[in-house]
Amino acid sequence: MNLGRAGKQGLPISRDPEFQQELQICREWGFNLQTDRERVILRFDQDQLIPDWIRNETPAVVWERLEVKGFLRLGSTNSEALDLASQGWPAGTLVFAEEQTLGRGRKDRRWISPPGAGLYCSLILRPKQSLRFWPLLTLAASVALVDAIKDLACRNIMPDSLDVDIKWPNDVLISGRKCAGILVETWMSDVENPAAVVGFGVNIRKDSIPESLASEAVCLEEIAHGQVPRRQLLIRFLYFFQHCYLDFEQGRHHELLDRWKGFCSMWNGIPVLIGEGETRRKATTCGISEIGALLVKSSNGEVETLFAETIRISGNSKR
Repeated sequence: MNLGRAGKQGLPISRDPEFQQELQICREWGFNLQTDRERVILRFDQDQLIPDWIRNETPAVVWERLEVKGFLRLGSTNSEALDLASQGWPAGTLVFAEEQTLGRGRKDRRWISPPGAGLYCSLILRPKQSLRFWPLLTLAASVALVDAIKDLACRNIMPDSLDVDIKWPNDVLISGRKCAGILVETWMSDVENPAAVVGFGVNIRKDSIPESLASEAVCLEEIAHGQVPRRQLLIRFLYFFQHCYLDFEQGRHHELLDRWKGFCSMWNGIPVLIGEGETRRKATTCGISEIGALLVKSSNGEVETLFAETIRISGNSKR
């Protein structure tokens, strides 16, 4: 069923068993449907993830037309986007799912993705910048996510006094708890037209966080004390990301890094622990490189460049 066409005018109801089955599936997944004897209408709101609505509402800054592929259930939006990239799908292709069964973050950590509880999306890019600068795409996405969350505050959906922070390299925090994560992966088989896939997950509904992670993670609706419209947040992210991506593609990397620094409290002068388990070592952050690597100074004064290590804020820091 093309839900995008079931808007104001609605779709004629068919007694065809396949149509009735699709209608039942839409109801089970929580789509806001209204039916009478003749037509089915999808009630418009700012929350439902409908491909046509996302495509039509996303401002054209970088891409003339956003391509959108939506799924009810998918293993991983990043895996699907990488497969589409290998088939030649263009930059500006968005893949989203209502539920992921194999959602993942950095180092193959699981990203819990229950139905309708968050945003689980991946965006195909075809960057023209040198590959050495591609790590900046993670920083660009995190800046755009912060912008989008703060934009909700401007629209009186989130509180004005939001304590939003970026934890290097790929997490967005609110009051020290993780609300969003980013995973950038690459497809390089076509050396003439390689692709980057920017995956991002945002915890929105309370169902998105299991009890075991309640002290470390937070959903936006817990902060808002009310409903947070998923599609509105997604549209605003896509708008802000396109502007960040323009800075990236046009070589304004210092401007992008300065914006990232403005949202990150840990990039300079913060005690951290590097690594996991018994291999952890202490250091202090002392900057960010031109390609987005974190600089840290060890106890003996040596400066180390980190690209993808696990970092935790030390207990004697403000975070």
